[in-house]
Amino acid sequence: MNIHTLSRISAAIAVLMLINAPAGRANLVTAESSDTTVETRWIAIESGNITVDTRDGVTLTLNATHGSVPGAGLYDPNTQVQLTATPDPGYLFSAWSGDATGSTNPLSVTMDSNKTISATFVEDTRDSDGDGLTNYQEAVVYGTNPQVADTDGDGFPDGYEVSVGTNPNSATSTPELQMEIYTAVELRFGAALGQSYRIESSTDMQNWTQVEAGIPGTGATVTRFYSIQGLPKRFFRAGRE
Repeated sequence: MNIHTLSRISAAIAVLMLINAPAGRANLVTAESSDTTVETRWIAIESGNITVDTRDGVTLTLNATHGSVPGAGLYDPNTQVQLTATPDPGYLFSAWSGDATGSTNPLSVTMDSNKTISATFVEDTRDSDGDGLTNYQEAVVYGTNPQVADTDGDGFPDGYEVSVGTNPNSATSTPELQMEIYTAVELRFGAALGQSYRIESSTDMQNWTQVEAGIPGTGATVTRFYSIQGLPKRFFRAGRE
């Protein structure tokens, strides 16, 4: 038995049931086979006249990754549905696609046909607590609190702890327990009073790069310290500007 036969049987049964029904009463008759269900909806009965609505329901399909949008399902035609996109921690709602467009949230949809709507969520690149990590990094990558700059309360911002390799979620893993010693060069030269000097460096004594400028002379010795961490062997010179 096909769907059209079932629909006609359902309508016939419904008419028989409604002949003696009081005016204004709505009824629903369902005909079923092993794999098919047909519903016939009766809208109104007035003065013995019967109005039959044989339209099927319309389906709303919703897709979302890194967030959620409740409301998928079967609706009566022309039902107004309000959709609200809620992002997972570390994400922001971006836009609708499919049978809806734009970024209005919540979104009102008229179910005048079957619809498939997708919600797009993107990484939240804001830094709400100013600790040097994005909200996405905190919520998804490191598991820290995007609203608290120092999640573990050890006195060091989460971003700094990540940069030096300590655990921003553990107060016992702190940069205070780390110490590093690097080599620096101490440069001294006589600088005449009233003169201005610059310091340059070179790796071959042919090509020179300025290190510091505008050094005021004092009529005595001027001392400068420069880190040479990770730098190749180099030479320094000082001269008047």
